[in-house]
Amino acid sequence: MNQDFIKEDIKKRPVNKAKILRKTLTTIALAIVFGVVASLVILVLEPYLEKITTKTNEPVPEIVSLPEDEMSPEEMLSEYMMQESALAEMMAEENAEAEAEAEETDPVELPLSEDQVNAILSKVRLDATSYRQIMMSMSAYARDLGMYVVNVTAVRSSVDWLNSVNDRKDSTAGLIIAENNIELLILADSKALSNADTLKVAFKDGRSVPAQIKSADTVTGLAIVAVNLSEIPQDIDVSTIIAKLGNSNSLYVGSPIVAIGSPKGNFGSIGYGIVDAPKTSISLADTHLNLFTTDILGSRNSSGVIFNLQGQAIGFITESQAETDENVVVNVYGITELRDTIEKLSNAEDFGYLGITGTDVTSQANAELGVPMGAYVTKTDMDSPAMQSGVLVGDVITGIDDQHVSYYSEYVSIIQKCKPDDEIVMHIMRKSQDEYVGIDITLTVGRRGE
Repeated sequence: MNQDFIKEDIKKRPVNKAKILRKTLTTIALAIVFGVVASLVILVLEPYLEKITTKTNEPVPEIVSLPEDEMSPEEMLSEYMMQESALAEMMAEENAEAEAEAEETDPVELPLSEDQVNAILSKVRLDATSYRQIMMSMSAYARDLGMYVVNVTAVRSSVDWLNSVNDRKDSTAGLIIAENNIELLILADSKALSNADTLKVAFKDGRSVPAQIKSADTVTGLAIVAVNLSEIPQDIDVSTIIAKLGNSNSLYVGSPIVAIGSPKGNFGSIGYGIVDAPKTSISLADTHLNLFTTDILGSRNSSGVIFNLQGQAIGFITESQAETDENVVVNVYGITELRDTIEKLSNAEDFGYLGITGTDVTSQANAELGVPMGAYVTKTDMDSPAMQSGVLVGDVITGIDDQHVSYYSEYVSIIQKCKPDDEIVMHIMRKSQDEYVGIDITLTVGRRGE
């Protein structure tokens, strides 16, 4: 059969370029819109997602707040006197009982006067065995205090001309003062740790863990060294190695003390002694400290902590300025005046800064020279906020904002609560001719260390 009459021509559909271009542009536009929307959604939700993730996966550091002094200076002195009285009564009772037994008569309890107690105590004789028992007791006490103190070692590496790596190590004793749920916080001397490549902290038993400087203060020379809690051996109960801070204002000439850490320049050394002179007031820029001298012989490289006999840290050993170790005594900064500084360092807070060093106006200067009571300015740091705002040496600060200032320590207390960039009004009495006139100066608080 002839099928030539069946023919079919298949023609290709013409390409609609305009339509393809429209679809392509539409796809691109939708992709752009989707990308912008997705970016906006992520940008908005990221902080919330980060908070949720942080809360569920990472511990949050707690704000460190040091406990208040347990007792006032008067209460501490009263307790000490009560302990002395109780000891005297105990010894009197023991001697009375011993005499009664020797006479084979029944002991009779009689009230004793102070003269009778002193008479009985004068008959007590301490021999070499008694001295040995006392020293063994003090040695055991010092060993117990050792749990609160660590050895912080700074390692600095250098390469010599032979391409050999040399490690230099410096160490200082540190005091365990707090933990913030993430880190164990240690108070130490920043000078010994500056520019370190690595830091190590060794506990009482010799085991060491890595550490890092959390924050440092350029004025007092103190730093907080942090150890991640996850790095600490599990058999160490952190709650038992945090030191209790005492009230250093309760110290008086003759107060018995124990030096722990590196009072002799090498870690593990100890010293027993007393505070042998009244405290000295030390004024630094926006800082007030009390310095106590002791009769404990130390070293140019002394570091560590002074404890009282109630197990409380009451002083931090300062760096000696002596050129040799001959007749170097241990000096300490009172812990009470360091509390605000320690708290700020522990929380890595910036220190407010005005750059004013001052002193108290004495009653004699007030009465005889007419100098108003307040914080007398003895120095303003170069280019400090105080100098730039016109505060002069010889000015007397009598108030800040609505707070009255009668002493330099009160000025310091107010400034330490200020934050960088805060604006304050300082009330000043300035001598003009033969009288003092009041002026107000507005200052912006700076940042210490800048």
